Amino acid sequence: MSIVIGYYGNNGAVVAGDRRNIMFRGNPEKRAELEKDLYCGKIKNEEELKNRAEELGVKIFIEDERTKVKKIGDVLVGEVKSIGADSKRRKMYLTKGNCAIVDILNDTITNKSIKNGSSIIIFGNKYLKDIVQKELKKYMNNFGKMDILDVKNTIENALKKCDGPTLSPELDILHTNKKVFNLEEIIEKDLNDLKEYRNDLKQKMIDFKKVMIIADKIENNGEVGIIKNGKLVLDDNHIAIDKVCPNPKLFNEIEIEGDVEDGDVVLIEDGSLKIKGKDIPLAINHIICKK
Repeated sequence: MSIVIGYYGNNGAVVAGDRRNIMFRGNPEKRAELEKDLYCGKIKNEEELKNRAEELGVKIFIEDERTKVKKIGDVLVGEVKSIGADSKRRKMYLTKGNCAIVDILNDTITNKSIKNGSSIIIFGNKYLKDIVQKELKKYMNNFGKMDILDVKNTIENALKKCDGPTLSPELDILHTNKKVFNLEEIIEKDLNDLKEYRNDLKQKMIDFKKVMIIADKIENNGEVGIIKNGKLVLDDNHIAIDKVCPNPKLFNEIEIEGDVEDGDVVLIEDGSLKIKGKDIPLAINHIICKK
């Protein structure tokens, strides 16, 4: 988690966020220790983060490509998330004079609050939140009197004063001076889109696992069947498929090309199909796998 800042008031709304995403791999207790040091500001830069991770035996992956803010019509959206055994998300929806904060565990909303009037919302780790709050405190009493572009610039400048290994060099910042009256409908649609995305992602992961299992079962060496009536009839240990995909078509008997006779035993040597005891190459339009 890094930082996302939102403002809403009678002059409009602003949302800003960085792009950093840090992934951790390793012992859960050691990861928790590293995250604690990281998010309280004890670790000051990327070099210190990498050194501390190495000390604890935790692998880290840093990327700066995760966009945490977006615009749906005239509604501004900011999100922070943590994905492990469960997916945890906190989202803010901002429009002129209104804000909604939604907490999501996997596909279930665990908390939702709607706020009216004017305020600043900050998602992030304690270290960065403290820096931003201290900087914005100088101006927040005047935000309601300012042009929304001035509010945007003030928030952007406050973010630029933050540093540390949880913050990306580039920032995204959006603003609007429009009022949206169907905020609840937009939230519902966004969350439905999120659910569809997660379901699609789950299916892709299931399909990927299926494909990997099939790929691991492709036969490269050994007897696979016998020629009967000019076709290759596979033995009880093998099956043929039309292609490597999540749900291939299955065959026990397939057409075969080559100089074959009934009773010939067919085998695979280093991935090549041939007649046992004869140096005769064969061809099929299928893939032979172990059952």
